[in-house]
Order: sequence, then structure tokens, then C-alpha cells
Amino acid sequence: MRIRRASVHLWAGPSGSFKTTVMLNAMLNMKTSTMIFSTDSDETTVASRILGILARTPTSTTEEWLRPSSPQLDRAVKLLEPLDWLRWDFTPSPTLDDVWLGLYAYATAEGCWPDQVVIDIASDVGHDTGDEWGSLRDLLRQAKVMARETRAAVHLVHHTSDSFTPSMQRPVPSRKDVMGKVSVIPVLMVNFGLGGEGEILAACVKNRHAKADPMALDPFKMRVDPSTAYVSDWVSMSRFFGALLKSGEDRSWDS
Repeated sequence: MRIRRASVHLWAGPSGSFKTTVMLNAMLNMKTSTMIFSTDSDETTVASRILGILARTPTSTTEEWLRPSSPQLDRAVKLLEPLDWLRWDFTPSPTLDDVWLGLYAYATAEGCWPDQVVIDIASDVGHDTGDEWGSLRDLLRQAKVMARETRAAVHLVHHTSDSFTPSMQRPVPSRKDVMGKVSVIPVLMVNFGLGGEGEILAACVKNRHAKADPMALDPFKMRVDPSTAYVSDWVSMSRFFGALLKSGEDRSWDS
């Protein structure tokens, strides 16, 4: 799987599948200029999650750091200040014009387009028109234009259909389970679900340039710590404790 410039990518899953958390970790890891339209979260929530990821501290604690009277406020500011590659718009129900104007404002302020554009959640854009599916189709078409005009990688975070019910056999929704049947335009589509050990399961259900798993029958795992919003590579608990034991043995031998 590759993220590509001038292309649209779609990341989908049911509620509680950590799709927004995965995207936030990804954007922090990539460290490229990014404009994020966050319709589903407010500024305090996002800031506390970023602090949780960076400090490996529960977000219930980092949210307290953001209070004006908190003795940890200076620490929070020092952790957040370097993240100057991220720009945020927290409009809860933007129109397509709002999204374009936000990008034009970014280009005016920075003198260039961002490397990446994230819209989270896709179905919130233009939703006040009364035609949810029509607005979603318009967004996909405009996202393609946006990607081509700005040469940015455009990411849409989206829901799956309410008709999808996870099971032991199918914990991750398939490509056809994505709400609105919007699989034509994205070059890459990744769907998310939850595993039996609380891990995130992800399946590449569309990949225009390589192998895909459209029925999500062979998902891969990622580890998530919900308390800190931190997502990392999957390591089984047996391997994790085995590595700790081996590390302890090595230190004892060296001493």
C-alpha cells in the first residue's frame, strides 16, 4: 500500500473502529504539511489525543494539562508547538466551498499547497443540503479535482454501512460495505474493524496499483492503546513478554 500524491484515499470503518485515531497517528508519523478538516472532533479533544500519543499518557490526564490553571500547561505547549506541519479546521458541517476556501487560505498563508489533505468525516461535508448521497458523490468528485489541482494526497475518513454486522468470520467490512458505494474514485481504500484481543484489524479492500483484499478476508493487525490514542505495529503478547524476558536474561548475563 502506498499513499500517492494527486490521488484520493478512503479510510472507512464502523463507529469505534479507531479509524480517526489511525489517521491521527499516521499524520504525526509522516511529518509532512497537512490540512485537516476535523468535523467529528473539537480542538481540545484533538490536542489531548496528540499529547497522549506524544507523551504516552492517558488523554483523560492530558486534557487536564490544557486547562489555563494547570501546572502542566507549559509542558503541553512545548509538545504541541513543534507540530507546525499540521493545520486544522474544526467546522462541524462544512460545505465544499468551505473546504476549498480553507485550502486557498492555507496556500495564501504558506505560499504553497499542503502535501496532504484530510477530511474526517467525509459524510459531514455538505450534509446540510438534505441529499446525503448526492453530497457524498459531489465530495468524491471534488476530492479528485482537489488532488489533481493541488498535487496533494487527499484522505477521506468515512463510515461503513449500518447493515454491516461484525462477526468472528468477518470482523472487517468489505469494500461493498462502505457507505454510499463510493469505491470508483479512490486509488486506495482501507477498512477497519476490531479483533478479539482489542487490536485494530485493517484490510486493503481496494488498491489500484497492487494487490487488494476486497472481501476483507485477510486483515492485518495493529496494536492500539485507547487510553493514550497511540497506534503501533502489532506484537503478540507472547512475543512481547518473551522479548522482555530475553532482554532481562541478556542484562543479567552482561552483569
